Amino acid sequence: MKHTETYDVVIVGAGPAGANTAISYKKLNPGLKIGIFDKSLFPRDKSCGDAIGPGVINALKRFGNEHILEDEPEVISTTLFGPKNIGIQNYIPEVQNKEDSVVYVIPRLDLDNRIFNLAKSLGVETFEEYRYSGFERNTDKSINVSFKNSSGENEIFKTTLLVGADGANSRVRKDLKLNQNTDWHKAIAIRAYIDSPNYLEIFKERSLMFEINVSALRGYAWAFPSKGTLINIGIGMPLSLFKKENKNINVMLNDFVQTLESRGVIVENIRLQKSYMLPFASSRPKLAHDRVALVGDAGSMINPMSGEGIFYGMESGFLLAENTHGLLQDNKEDINNSLKLYEKSFNKRFSKHYLSCALARLVLQSPLMTQRLLAVASIDQHTIDFVVELLFDEARLTLKEVFLLGIKFLSPLWILKIIKTSN
Repeated sequence: MKHTETYDVVIVGAGPAGANTAISYKKLNPGLKIGIFDKSLFPRDKSCGDAIGPGVINALKRFGNEHILEDEPEVISTTLFGPKNIGIQNYIPEVQNKEDSVVYVIPRLDLDNRIFNLAKSLGVETFEEYRYSGFERNTDKSINVSFKNSSGENEIFKTTLLVGADGANSRVRKDLKLNQNTDWHKAIAIRAYIDSPNYLEIFKERSLMFEINVSALRGYAWAFPSKGTLINIGIGMPLSLFKKENKNINVMLNDFVQTLESRGVIVENIRLQKSYMLPFASSRPKLAHDRVALVGDAGSMINPMSGEGIFYGMESGFLLAENTHGLLQDNKEDINNSLKLYEKSFNKRFSKHYLSCALARLVLQSPLMTQRLLAVASIDQHTIDFVVELLFDEARLTLKEVFLLGIKFLSPLWILKIIKTSN
């Protein structure tokens, strides 16, 4: 067993959550010694819809890192299809407390590598092809973290704080004796890439296409345009329903491809199909433990409505660093209190948003309710804006919002059309 360096923070997982945790610590306290470890060699692929919205852009801008988005084409609208072929195209609305109302679609092979390189440029020590093995607490309250390197050798790193950023199947979370989400609080999804020479022509612009409760069978399917003719497509469904109805994820993807083709989209060169699990934030574990913290998918931070997790993972890394960076070299005894502040600040910011998204997910699992929601949204701009903000920002249901939506759901559509015309 090889013993190596001592760190202020050891981060397991170099995806956006882990890398932004490292970036945040170095920006807030450059003197900290940060080590980040990943089982893969970068760049590496990650199954995802690849869409990043105003939240991620804002997280990058916080430390002046938005330059990694240069030369990426902007996506400026969403197109939602529902039962009975109801379709709505809408520009991404201005979101609260954020400057940008655009989305980018960047393959995770590229995006994750760019954020990881930002961490490297700040002096974060990085270890690729290091597979996490476990951790042990020392009598001085420090933590020994074990890894197996690419040569098969075991190495131990000592740290004041351990951060689990190792994804939906987090082994750090498992070692904390925390259960994984139940099937009710998970989704299964599959992603693939296609080339489509006419996608932009069909939708008139770069638009994120969502197919709700049609191909998705109480989930949703997507087609997100990236650079050139590259399109990220996929389909996701709550895992409990997927198992109950004995679905086949590959058959579901093939059905969605046929749906795209029926809409006139040319589909060529289907490749890199890969399924994955999404642990919804409707059931989150405790994030703060004795000198161990969880961020990103390891902490089940995925939006229950959209399946998006990059923004929440990056923000959790920043909130963790913000609450603990000043205590890692001095006053280490107060670290656990600061970890509790991290968890409290994350929950205060996102709990109501997550609850709102979980309720919206239940609504969208009903074809009848989906049909009604999209019918109302096709007439009422505020409703469609709110749906999009649930997908890409931190919108939350208030009593006023529930009351207004209830009135709109119960009102005949001709009355809503009259109100729209009068305005």
